[in-house]
Amino acid sequence: MAERPSRQVVAAYEGADRGTGNTSIAFDSADIYKWSGTSKERAESWGYFTTDGREVPYIKRDRDLGQTFLYTGKTLKTLTAITVATGYGTNAVRLNTYQKAVSIQIFAVSGEPVPNDNGSDATTEAFHGFPHNRMGDSILHHRDDYFTGETYTSLAVFSGAVFPGKRAFGFATETEAVSPDHPRLKGRLLRFNLPASKPVVLKPGTRYAFLIMLDRKGDECGFTLANNYYGTYPDGHGIRRDGNGVFPPAAADPARAFTDPANANAYTSAHFPADFAKRTAIPPGTNGYPDVCTWRDLLFYVEAK
Repeated sequence: MAERPSRQVVAAYEGADRGTGNTSIAFDSADIYKWSGTSKERAESWGYFTTDGREVPYIKRDRDLGQTFLYTGKTLKTLTAITVATGYGTNAVRLNTYQKAVSIQIFAVSGEPVPNDNGSDATTEAFHGFPHNRMGDSILHHRDDYFTGETYTSLAVFSGAVFPGKRAFGFATETEAVSPDHPRLKGRLLRFNLPASKPVVLKPGTRYAFLIMLDRKGDECGFTLANNYYGTYPDGHGIRRDGNGVFPPAAADPARAFTDPANANAYTSAHFPADFAKRTAIPPGTNGYPDVCTWRDLLFYVEAK
């Protein structure tokens, strides 16, 4: 766990919604159909929709989360630390996330974000996004917007971090049963100290990004990051790596098993490549299913010296 940074902060945003949203880094071994219909397999919520109102089922996607930011300093500085916070939702830290390996990837970002409305405007509801049930609830048209126009160049991947154990959150033992909704899990700062042996030098007037990821898939593995869905940070936005990075997700057949050959494309679409280097080669963006990070800003602090 960490304290709020007080020195060497070169970019930051401190906003966070205090509702029940569970915007999460997720790398769970359990497959789930996103589908409102029936299935012999595990299914939840809704798929996405076509322009003619048809629901398309897909398999829930793996997810890394992060943020773009602008270095506004006047001199070169070396990136030393990035701090984020756990979120305030009902599933803040999932049951088996403690002491799992975590990595952080740093990018240089070129170009400018150009909004794409995904074919939905003020006259048309979004085709995916909260509250997901397009047929019964109204989905605001900007809920499926995403940005194009930016290029992400990977500068470094730092591995070796570990998600804190239960004692770090104030619990007595590592074996204690802890509800993912426990108040002690929410709004807790997570600091990534970056090694000087692999320096990332920030250049004045340049935009960068970080992306946080769980290294290995596991049962009930994931944790939320505190954020404003409608953020006001002026120099960047939230990002994610979502499944295999191809959009929209390949359609699945919920009447069949996840690993049925008929679902091969849907299964690949939902999951990161097994090879870690191939996973980190997938460029991030703002598009995602069921939600997007287009208007989102994480609570974050970037430090450099």
